[in-house]
Amino acid sequence: MLEEYKSENISLDIIEIGPGLGDLSVKILDCFSLVAYEIDRRLCKYLTNRFSTDKFKLYNKDVLSIEFNKNGWLHNKPYILVSNLPYYIATRIVLNALKDKMCKGMIVMTQKEVAYKFCADAQNNDFCAISVLTQSVSQKTTLIAIVPPNAFKPIPKVESAIFSIKKNDNEIKDGFETMVKEAFSYPRKKLIKNLSHIKNLDLIFKKLNIQNNARAHQITTIQYHQIFENLYQK
Repeated sequence: MLEEYKSENISLDIIEIGPGLGDLSVKILDCFSLVAYEIDRRLCKYLTNRFSTDKFKLYNKDVLSIEFNKNGWLHNKPYILVSNLPYYIATRIVLNALKDKMCKGMIVMTQKEVAYKFCADAQNNDFCAISVLTQSVSQKTTLIAIVPPNAFKPIPKVESAIFSIKKNDNEIKDGFETMVKEAFSYPRKKLIKNLSHIKNLDLIFKKLNIQNNARAHQITTIQYHQIFENLYQK
């Protein structure tokens, strides 16, 4: 994916969260400038000594301590996020990056089940609110590889997965994320029940040719936007 951006002659920096010993960083720096966030001070000292180049900028900071700004959360210029994300914060980081206008795409590794949710299509059991939000702001999402536990030391108890997202120029409108999360609040219930607080929803469903017995994962991202636009018009 990084080569894809390079071939398009797009000027982008790379953001890496948690570079560790810098084994991935050294490969990135062959082609791009790199801004890294590392929470461990000892690792920051090691990385500073290892990479004495103007192309490398390092912050000793927890990214989730940075106030979110959709006009530039981790960087004030267009960037690609590249990271082996800690499992317990991966979803929040990816969602923030999706909403950040400066983030143009990402290649990340997360727990396999999390990756499946970001990459899922409608009708798939993994399709959820995260999937809808991802498709809303992306032109291409790719599940690249499954990584077995024995690829790491120490060995984790779960499988990991690498996936990429190439974003488009769309934004997630105010209120849309809330509506989608409500739609998936009880996945086994009918969608019309999960959104029962919305007046005249049955008429909207009829207008959009959505069955009243449909579950949240059975309708597409486009249809969610159509429901939202009909509410907005009202």
